[in-house]
Amino acid sequence: MKPLHIAILAPTFLPKCSGAEVFHHNLAVQLVGDGHRVTVIAPRARVRQLRARGWDLPYALASYPDKRWNWLKRHLGFACWLNRRALDALQRRHRFDVWHAFVLYPAGVVLADWQRRSGVPGLVRAVGDDVSGLPSQGHSAHVARALRDKLPSAGALVALSPEMAEELSILGVVPEKIRIVPNAVDANRFVASPVLRRTAREELGVPQDAFVFLCVARHHPQKDFPTLLAAFRSLRAALPERDVHLVIAGRDAEELRRELGDLAGSVHLCQFGPEDSTHGVPSMPPPKLVALYLASDAFVLSSLLEGFSSALVEAMAAGLPLVVTDAPGIRGVVTHDHEGLLVPLRSPDAMSATMRRLVNDAGLRERLSNAGRATAKRYSWPVVRDAYTAIYRELIGRAGSRDQR
Repeated sequence: MKPLHIAILAPTFLPKCSGAEVFHHNLAVQLVGDGHRVTVIAPRARVRQLRARGWDLPYALASYPDKRWNWLKRHLGFACWLNRRALDALQRRHRFDVWHAFVLYPAGVVLADWQRRSGVPGLVRAVGDDVSGLPSQGHSAHVARALRDKLPSAGALVALSPEMAEELSILGVVPEKIRIVPNAVDANRFVASPVLRRTAREELGVPQDAFVFLCVARHHPQKDFPTLLAAFRSLRAALPERDVHLVIAGRDAEELRRELGDLAGSVHLCQFGPEDSTHGVPSMPPPKLVALYLASDAFVLSSLLEGFSSALVEAMAAGLPLVVTDAPGIRGVVTHDHEGLLVPLRSPDAMSATMRRLVNDAGLRERLSNAGRATAKRYSWPVVRDAYTAIYRELIGRAGSRDQR
């Protein structure tokens, strides 16, 4: 089949290192490896930062005028007109076969509005916490209105889970346009390594024989760190004879330090960006984060809501048994008593008791670990890459059929 030229419209990108940026960097690498051309279109400031790093990226970069996004918060109609002009110019210059916007707002709103007028094929991918467009879910009335007015015009919308697909339907997107494609993981990067385990623990200052829980999540109210810290404090009190530690890794993790109190010696806060190497392709997630997975004994997450947590699949690929909340976006990935143990939301007592059960039961840990590794194989990159390629070709074919009529 003919290789495609794919535009990924990214209102934020590397070197920022959150889930959406990491996923789309990896997706672009995978698509190029499969023979396609990919251009990531990001704000000028991000493109300048990336070029200054000197990375040998396999995909191309193109700059997008930063201030075009800002107008969406002031005047939707004028902002869409401004962005249509920018997208028209990029399409004339590069002649992309298909467009891919990540995050519903602002990129998805802008792309969907442009598609309605231009007929250029493209999809919009929801990243997770952007999908609930109602003010009650944290979005302003202005953003909610923009999502409802514009998103239904997109050629296709990709949800990461059935729960997210339902939210897109609430926003007025017809079911025929919704595709469910989960996040992906390169399981080969999470193979057990005694050397990496030992080195990572030495760098953290964690004894080699300690039991380590890992939480990978950015500092955000949605992650409900108060519940996690309260549960861990209770766990420490219930197991005075065990040396138990908690590692929290994610963006702005250091902001939790003032909340640790008496846990300061047993809770370790880590935040990583991409490697600062001046050559090659950056490995994402960063190698130091992968080493933390391999240095840990179990994974814990106290989130109230997830779109699709890549950290869950990464933990399963690393063979970590899970203690996680029974929350939307989690319960669809983790089956209770299979890959992990689900606990009620905002329940420090239940989380602490379940963490204690895991510490004390090696047989349970082994059973959950084996099941998790098997589940992680369903989220391989070739499967996810091919799913996106199929959607791209479907959209291109649909646009060609319209042109012939």
